[in-house]
Amino acid sequence: MKGTKRSAVILVALVAVFLGAVGYGQSQSPASSAAAGSGQLRQVAYLKASNPTEDANFGSGGTLTGNAGNSAAISGDGNTIAIGAPHESSSAKGINGNQNDHSLFASGAVYVFRRTGNTWAQQAYVKASNPGQDDNFGSTVALSSDGNTMAVAAYYESSAATGINGNQNDRSIPQAGAVYVFTRTGNTWSQQAYVKASNTGKAGGGDAFSDGDQFGYSMSLSDDGNTLAVGAIGEDSAATGINGDQADDSAMGSGAAYVFTRRGGAWSQQAYVKSSKTPPNAALFGYSIGVSGNGNTLVVGEYDADRGKGAL
Repeated sequence: MKGTKRSAVILVALVAVFLGAVGYGQSQSPASSAAAGSGQLRQVAYLKASNPTEDANFGSGGTLTGNAGNSAAISGDGNTIAIGAPHESSSAKGINGNQNDHSLFASGAVYVFRRTGNTWAQQAYVKASNPGQDDNFGSTVALSSDGNTMAVAAYYESSAATGINGNQNDRSIPQAGAVYVFTRTGNTWSQQAYVKASNTGKAGGGDAFSDGDQFGYSMSLSDDGNTLAVGAIGEDSAATGINGDQADDSAMGSGAAYVFTRRGGAWSQQAYVKSSKTPPNAALFGYSIGVSGNGNTLVVGEYDADRGKGAL
């Protein structure tokens, strides 16, 4: 599939999500939903964005490798699908804004589809509350088991804010990264939190790939939606273990992971996680990440551990 110009998302009942490989120069990408029955697959839906445009990368992700990573998610009950289009170019903000605008290249969008009976329909067109050019909102998406909580990463977002619900209008650190949490009540979606790292970094820091830490390069959500894990491959601290020195900048691109929890609708950072050994430059800890269904176990991938061998 390497080098293909179109990508697809195949959803297999309640079992797994498979993403088609994406090459360079992608254009419009469809998503197909397939159900399993009697040991065979059958296609039940063909999903497209409500505003398809060339190179929007609907369903094809926006990560470093160009692969269709986690830009599509399905709820545990199989009735809600979220699909990212990180190169969608509207300047709209929030929920169900102007889809016909094309003034903000690669600001990104997410499309939420819901199944009623056997029929799929688009429920929401979702944008960041602070869309910016090249932010790649929708590069990674995650859904809770019931489909009522959704996390969306924009790993090229450029605010210097830290923590929860900080200054979204700042654009001083290119590729700092951000995660947005949305919740659904009935059929209505709204943004619940704007999530940033506790040590967003600094512009021109000389990271492995960019100015910023690329917070949101990887992301995972627990089944109940109350635990969020986020990877930042460009983070620069030489700290090790849990809650070490976040102010250190001596290990460029060593990477970090952050764990956030929600209580009573309010989010807070629970842990700052680094590799257990002193990281080398460009270790890319946080390249992949996963949190268990109950939110009590975290796994973090390090892409360049021991010079390209990788580690978990």
